[in-house]
Amino acid sequence: MADARQWRAELRSLTTGVNLVVLVVAVAVGVWGVFDGMTDAGGDRFAGSLSTVVPSVYAGWCMLELALRRRTSTVSVTTRLASACLIAPALAAVPIGVVQAIAVIFPGIREVIEAAAEHNGGSHYYWAEGIGAQLFLVPLAGWMTGSAVALGVCLILTLPILSLRAPDTVSSGSHIEAVAAEKREPTTAFVFCGLGVTMLGIVLWLFGDGGSVAEFPEDLGRFIQTLSFGYFDWHGAMWLIGVVLVVAGVLAMAWGCVLVMAGRRRRG
Repeated sequence: MADARQWRAELRSLTTGVNLVVLVVAVAVGVWGVFDGMTDAGGDRFAGSLSTVVPSVYAGWCMLELALRRRTSTVSVTTRLASACLIAPALAAVPIGVVQAIAVIFPGIREVIEAAAEHNGGSHYYWAEGIGAQLFLVPLAGWMTGSAVALGVCLILTLPILSLRAPDTVSSGSHIEAVAAEKREPTTAFVFCGLGVTMLGIVLWLFGDGGSVAEFPEDLGRFIQTLSFGYFDWHGAMWLIGVVLVVAGVLAMAWGCVLVMAGRRRRG
C-alpha cells in the first residue's frame, strides 16, 4: 500500500503547481508547432519540430524540479527518475498527438498540407511519410526524446545538485556509507559531480567538431589561431570544452572511488 500511495502522490505531483504550468505551456507550444509544420513543406522553420521537442522540456524540468525541493528522499529520487523518463514525456506527447489526429480529420487541414507540398515540388518535410505515419511518429519521437533528456538531466544536474544539497539522499544504501562521516559528504560530491561533469563533457564532445584526445593540443592551437583572426569556432570550442570536462570528471570520480575503497578497507 505504501508503494501505491507513493506512486499516486508522484503522479499528482507531475500535474500540480509549477509542473502543471510547464506541462500546459509545453502542450500549447507543441500544438502550435504541429500547425506551423503543416505549411512548412521545406522544413525551414524550427517551429515544426516543437511537437517532438517540448516533451523533452517538460520531462527535463520534472527531473530538475526534484533537486530544487527543500526536502527529498532516496525513494522520491528513484520514483521521479522512473516517472520523468517514462510518464512525463507521454503526458506532453500524447495530447499533442491527439490534437494532431483531430486536426487532420478535417478536409481543409489535409488540403493545407497538400497545397504546401505542391509548392515545394510535391514533397513535404514533416508529412512526407503520410498522415498515418506522422500521427504515429510525433508522439513516439516526443516520448523517446523526452525519456533520454530526463535521464540526461538526472545525471548531469539532479544527482550532482543533490550530492551537494542532500548528500545522504543519493549516497544512502551505497558503498559511500563505508566512508568516515567527516569525509562522506565530499566523497559523495566527488562521485556524483564527477559523473555529471563527465556526462556533460561527453555530450559536448559528441556534438562538437574534433577527433581523439591525442589531437587535443593540435586542435587547441588551431582554435587559438582562428581566434586571432576574429573567428570563433563554436563546434571546435564545444569539443575542446568537452574533452576538458571528461578528463576532469573522470579524475573526480576516480578520487571519490579511492576514498570509498579506503573507507571499506578501514571498516573491514
